[in-house]
Amino acid sequence: MVRLHFIDNLRWIAILLLFPTHAAFVFCAGWYSYYVLSPYSSVAAHCFTVAIEPWIMPLLFCIAGISTTFALQKRTSLAYLKERAERLLVPFLAGMVLVCPVIAYFALKFHTGYEGSYAGAVVHFFSSASAFPNTNGMVGEFSVDHLWFLLFLFIISLAALCLIHLWQRLFGSRFNSIVIPLPVLLVLFVPAWFLNAAGPNVAGYSLLSYLLFFLIGYALIASDDVQESLEENWALLVAVWIVLTIGVMWIGGIVLGHWELFWGSSPVFVLTGWTGALALLGAGRHLLNFSNAVTTYLSAASYPVYIIHHAILVAVAYYLIDAPVPPVAQYTLIVLISLFVTFACYEIIRRIPVVRVLFGIAGQKKEEEPA
Repeated sequence: MVRLHFIDNLRWIAILLLFPTHAAFVFCAGWYSYYVLSPYSSVAAHCFTVAIEPWIMPLLFCIAGISTTFALQKRTSLAYLKERAERLLVPFLAGMVLVCPVIAYFALKFHTGYEGSYAGAVVHFFSSASAFPNTNGMVGEFSVDHLWFLLFLFIISLAALCLIHLWQRLFGSRFNSIVIPLPVLLVLFVPAWFLNAAGPNVAGYSLLSYLLFFLIGYALIASDDVQESLEENWALLVAVWIVLTIGVMWIGGIVLGHWELFWGSSPVFVLTGWTGALALLGAGRHLLNFSNAVTTYLSAASYPVYIIHHAILVAVAYYLIDAPVPPVAQYTLIVLISLFVTFACYEIIRRIPVVRVLFGIAGQKKEEEPA
């Protein structure tokens, strides 16, 4: 089985982009609420987040669907479910105990002036869980924070497996053998937009929309023919994506103040995000389909790095937003220090057998497999 290295590379690149993206949220007061906010509000920071937000999660769910195609070729359904529980559900629960309270502690300190102990903040965090999902994580109450991705992906993996078996039972053919032309693939943003009106919504899209992106990855984009079409048209897709981002999202949304463009209820938001995801898949196959020691390391590290990075970034931002340096220097330091500390923590975690399991790092062979 030929490994699609560009899929691994796109995954770790997207996850590393969360460092500058989440750091930009710190400087987006007036546009976004965040756990820690700088007194400096930056239009450039807002433009950066608007460039990333529409496509990053659709891309990651689509990649997860593509990876599932290959996972089910070498695993039984039962083995797949067991692996999903080990890689998603266990880290989600561990992260709720070990990672999310750290974010809540600094959010509580920043937004409420809390001066008590970390233990007191943890008690406050879990004591508010009974009111979830009506709690406010931005002020230290119970929240799954960025770990929603793990929970959604686990639920979607289970739902997708049921749909795959149903398809095979009804039609007696492989669910991932469908080939459609590129224009039709682009138009699939329409059902994703409609689905945003139903179910829980996180990061601009609903659970059902993310399920659709996952199934598109599994049933369509895993096909060599579709991948070749995306690669052949990658430059055009990138150009359209740039026009949509700058011409519509930046100018229409920021300069002209059309706030509705920033959310999944807007067809423009979904179109921009889906075009960006397809553009990156095509460009990735053309430019990133290689592997070396660095990409192998980053691929293995990307999943645990995702789990731990947010708590570290929020903590670093809390202490740096009052530093007597220009905002650009604050932003740069937040990104660089968070990167360094996160990877240092990863190096420690992956060397401790029990702890590594809690963060989704299994044996060496499994560590090299996609999440």
